Amino acid sequence: MKNTVFVTGATGFQGMSIAQSLISAGDKVVTLSRSFDKDNQRFEELEVVSGSLDNEEDIRKALKGVNKAVFTCPLIFDIDVAETYVTNFINAVKNSTVELVVYNSSFDLPEEETGLMALDIKVLIKEKFQQSGLNVINLVPDIYLDNAAAPWSVPVILNHKIFPYPVKSGKKFPWISHLDLGQFTALAINRPDLAGETLSIGGNLVSGEEIASAISEEVGEQINFVSLTPDAFQNEITPAFGELAGKEISNLYRYLEDHSDRITNKNFKKTQELLGKQNQSLSEWAKTITWKV
Repeated sequence: MKNTVFVTGATGFQGMSIAQSLISAGDKVVTLSRSFDKDNQRFEELEVVSGSLDNEEDIRKALKGVNKAVFTCPLIFDIDVAETYVTNFINAVKNSTVELVVYNSSFDLPEEETGLMALDIKVLIKEKFQQSGLNVINLVPDIYLDNAAAPWSVPVILNHKIFPYPVKSGKKFPWISHLDLGQFTALAINRPDLAGETLSIGGNLVSGEEIASAISEEVGEQINFVSLTPDAFQNEITPAFGELAGKEISNLYRYLEDHSDRITNKNFKKTQELLGKQNQSLSEWAKTITWKV
């Protein structure tokens, strides 16, 4: 084993990919969960400690023997809860053997508050880490290819032959796969010399139409991209996610459009050179997905 790494949310989509990449690299991974079903866990190497981020003592237990950590904040829309989570995490890390933390912002990381809850939580966490004195690397993805392959997305794509998404037609953004997120994290965890850096890990700039074309190639049928407005997207997801989450998730896409120039002009090449990794191509990503209902 090279490292023993604590990963928050390793039973979720992003955290699972991070954990799998670390385990593939030879690391041991520990996570916290109150509801993990061990009978259905997706890979045996993951060590699950019962507990949650709202209890500092739970985190301390999970950090025993750990030398690295990855922090991804759960998808919550309460800044006080987020502050509790990160404060508990920082305090527990300070009383542990952890030498380096990688903070996955899970979306763009603004320099300052925006007035949008989902983003201001990310800014708060970044500032808490800066004030903590810990060795922290910030990894900043932007928009996920795997949103197109989520359990609720694939049936729409295959049954209706469309890929609907709240970005403008023809507009290119730095999409990234969960696999790339995991692999960039597994590389960063071994680079203590990069502590203090904020590294953009978005992938190649691609449009919704190009993603639909890559899916079409893989499924053998024509899939058409349908551009949704953030308002229409909010109306679509609110019944499933609730009023607050529907609004805040949709705000991320309003933000993407308003700040598209800054987001697309990030120095992705710098990160690729520092960590020695290129992002997956669209066709490579599409081949990793099981396109079945």
